[in-house]
Amino acid sequence: MRRAFATPGWLLAAIVVVGPASAQSPSAPPLATSSTDRYVRLWDAAGQQTRSILAHDGVVTCVIYTPDGKRIISGGDDKTIRIHTVDDGALENTIDAHDKAVLCLAISPDGRTLASGGADNKVKLWNAMTGSLLKTITAHSQPVRALAWRPDGKGFASGGADRLIQVWRSDGSLAGTIVGHDEAITALAYSKDGQYLFSAAADGYIKVWNAQDFGLVSRQKLPERVLLSLALSPDGKQLATAGQDGRIRLWTVTNAVLSAEQSAQTDRGIAALAWSRDGQMLITGGSDKTLRYWSSRDLTSLLQGTQPAAITAISVAP
Repeated sequence: MRRAFATPGWLLAAIVVVGPASAQSPSAPPLATSSTDRYVRLWDAAGQQTRSILAHDGVVTCVIYTPDGKRIISGGDDKTIRIHTVDDGALENTIDAHDKAVLCLAISPDGRTLASGGADNKVKLWNAMTGSLLKTITAHSQPVRALAWRPDGKGFASGGADRLIQVWRSDGSLAGTIVGHDEAITALAYSKDGQYLFSAAADGYIKVWNAQDFGLVSRQKLPERVLLSLALSPDGKQLATAGQDGRIRLWTVTNAVLSAEQSAQTDRGIAALAWSRDGQMLITGGSDKTLRYWSSRDLTSLLQGTQPAAITAISVAP
């Protein structure tokens, strides 16, 4: 592991959320995006870009905030994890994390343990404050594409290009394996109460699993074959999905069953989804280099901003 500390100055996801907004005119949540051009960008409550951070030596594949909102953690094609402070963008730590690209990140609810998934098929657990390696897990036989922590912090799930979902205890020991998709797992999310695990895959299916016995509870088949993003609303009552066809779909979640679909179309593929804390807004980004803010009530477009490169991930500031 290499650490680099800088003087102040100032990469498929995770979703953290912000404060309340007016029902008539919801505020845009401050957030960070990762991009294909090496940068992490910060955006304010007016949907304006406020800072660009040269974060990696290649594509930035994933980005998340720490639960306290003081740091941004990103992963990239350069095999590293980088940690920057939010206030001034200073580089606080560089971790030589994987033997190949870092593809996904997830941090435990208490902010102490960082999980990373790589194209080297491994999941690694890190001390989120010091960057020290806690455990290396040979998790999958192909690249690790998705990670999600349980809300209680007692475990997490990983999804791989090998079509498997692996469920882990917080110490990195294996709790169970779910076999249920025909293509690569692309996104995972736990329900608010931790009773269910939602998965999306390149086979076009959204599936809901019992988080205790890993049985299939419900599923939905979408017309497009490649789902890239999945995000549960803060209250757990809505699920947003999107993929290569550029269509956003919004589902009502009732007892882990999905129904009442709404949808909206964008010009190109969507790689990332995030919710505001009050659940009034859904934010998307993808290959058209456009950050879009939608009303979660009817998916009308509220605001948008552009950047010079494709968006790979979105994280909303806590």
